[in-house]
Amino acid sequence: MAAVNGNTILMKIGTDTIGSQKGVSFESSAEMLDISDKTDADAVFIPGKRTDTVSLSSFYVVADTAQAAMRTAYEANTPVTLFWAESGGTNLKTNTTSYISSLSVSAPEHGPAETEVSLQVSGGWSAAP
Repeated sequence: MAAVNGNTILMKIGTDTIGSQKGVSFESSAEMLDISDKTDADAVFIPGKRTDTVSLSSFYVVADTAQAAMRTAYEANTPVTLFWAESGGTNLKTNTTSYISSLSVSAPEHGPAETEVSLQVSGGWSAAP
C-alpha cells in the first residue's frame, strides 16, 4: 500500500493554488438505510448516499494570502477545487465543487499556531482532466 502524505492533496480557489499544508485526513462514509421487516429480529441495511470530507492542517501565518483566500471562500460560500493524487501520484482525482465547512485556529502557549480547514466534497470525485 502506498503512503499518503500532505503533498497528495491540493486546493484551488479560483486560479490560486493553496498549498503547504502540514497534514490531511480523508473521511468517507455512507448512510445506512434500514430495510428491515418484521419477519426477522436482525436489522438489515443497504448503503445509501456517500459523503466525503477532507481536513487540511497547516501552520497559521498572520496576513497569509492563502489563509485569507480560504476565509473569503468560506464567507462567500464559494466552491473550491480539490486535487487528490492517490497511490503515489498515479491516480489523480478532482472535485470542483467542494465547500469549506469549517475553519479553526489553535494557538498553544508554547508552540506554533496552527489552522485547520474542513471541506465537504459535493458530487464525489472524478478523474482529473
